[in-house]
Amino acid sequence: MNKSTNIAATTAAVTNRIVTSANMKVGTYTIANASPVWAGGAKITVTHSQVGGVTDTLGTIALVGKGLHGEAVTETITPLDGTTATSTKIFRSITSATGAGWVINTGNDTIVIGVAADSYAAVGGGMLHSVIVNNSVAAAITVSDSSGTLATIPASQAAGTEYVYDLPYSGFLKVATTSTNDVTAVHTPGVPSLYAMA
Repeated sequence: MNKSTNIAATTAAVTNRIVTSANMKVGTYTIANASPVWAGGAKITVTHSQVGGVTDTLGTIALVGKGLHGEAVTETITPLDGTTATSTKIFRSITSATGAGWVINTGNDTIVIGVAADSYAAVGGGMLHSVIVNNSVAAAITVSDSSGTLATIPASQAAGTEYVYDLPYSGFLKVATTSTNDVTAVHTPGVPSLYAMA
C-alpha cells in the first residue's frame, strides 16, 4: 500500500517556527506553530542566546508531540551555550515544550525553538516508489534515507515529470528542497519507531 507526501514549500530550517524568542524559564513555553510549514515531519531545534554577560544554568527542554503516524513522541533536549541543539527524534507536531532546571545568572538568557531543514516523509523502512515534480523550479531535490542519498532530481525539470525508483529505504525517508519546489513522494508509509522489529 502506497501513500503520498506532497511537499509544496521550501524545506529550509526555520529556527523560531515552534517558539518565537522567549526568556528561558522553568515552565511551559507558548507554542507559536505546532508543525513545520511543509508536509511531513522534522527534527526540532533549540537555539540559545546569552544575555547579560554570563550564561545562565540552561537546564533542559522537554518536548511532547506527535510523530508521522499520530503516535506520541517525547524527547528532552539540553540547550547548548550560544548555539543550536537538535532532537534525534522526528516530530510531525509539538504539543508542549517545558523548561526545567534553568537558573538565571546576570540576565535572562533567551531561546527559540524551531525545525531543522528537510521534510521527513516516513520513518522506519519501506519502499520509495516515485517522486513527481509538480512545478518547474531552478533547484534540485534530494531524497535520502539513513544510509545516504537515494536520488537527486536535477533543477528545472518539467512540471508533471515522474521519476520511478522502487527503491527500499531504511530508518527514514527524507526530502530536501532549497526552493518552493512542489513535489510529491509516493512511498510505503513506514512504521512508528516504537514498534518492535523482530
